[in-house]
Amino acid sequence: MFRKSMVSVGDWGTSVGRAFYWLAPAGLRRRRGAVPAFAIVEQVDRFSIGVLPLLTVVLGFVGMILALQLATILELLGVVEFLPSIVGIAMVREMAPLLVGVVLSGFAGASIASEIGSMKVSDELRAYESFSIAPTRYLLAPRLVGIAIAAPIVTGLGFYLGIGGGLVIAEAILGMDSGQYITRTLAALDLQDVLLGLLKGEVFGLLVVSIAWFEGSRVTGGALGVGRATTAAVVKSVVAIIAADLLLTFLFFRIG
Repeated sequence: MFRKSMVSVGDWGTSVGRAFYWLAPAGLRRRRGAVPAFAIVEQVDRFSIGVLPLLTVVLGFVGMILALQLATILELLGVVEFLPSIVGIAMVREMAPLLVGVVLSGFAGASIASEIGSMKVSDELRAYESFSIAPTRYLLAPRLVGIAIAAPIVTGLGFYLGIGGGLVIAEAILGMDSGQYITRTLAALDLQDVLLGLLKGEVFGLLVVSIAWFEGSRVTGGALGVGRATTAAVVKSVVAIIAADLLLTFLFFRIG
């Protein structure tokens, strides 16, 4: 079981490496060709504009829930004025990038796995190879570049959405002034917190896309196999996100 898992990780790393090969400068590559620009633009739109409505609902509600849970405890302790600081730090360091990764795994990861899986079942990937066209160049590389561009943008918007959800509760239930809330939030955050959150969003997005591609590209068994690959892509993406989150948080505290 362990050996099989290590082989799968190695195969996954190899496919990602082949995609990054096509992103290297042409002078460093033996094979000619570039990643299609129109495909990158399409993927950026898919991972940003396409996911924004769902992300707005999820992060806005989670920000409200977090503020409600904290308000009860902080009122008992008599330190309710710390609510903006706690919500802000929790959202920027942890909740926003984590939820962005989870939303992407369900929204984009499942879609990519099913798309690539359907292409594998219908022998489209084999057709690419028969014409000496690298599937990683036309299918994986644009998705990796697209998520690399979109993930920090979406994560940054997630900061505002989550903090905004907390602000709604602070104003409506606690009667806190919005200016005071924003001032305390900004005072609690520093550049390291923002950079950590953006880095997490970037890493989580790359994991989702690469895992979804890998699961889809090795589908067998027809339509049933596509369904299994889609499920595996989402599950493995979430597990990988949580593991990467733990590692990045640990490194942040060690370095910080």
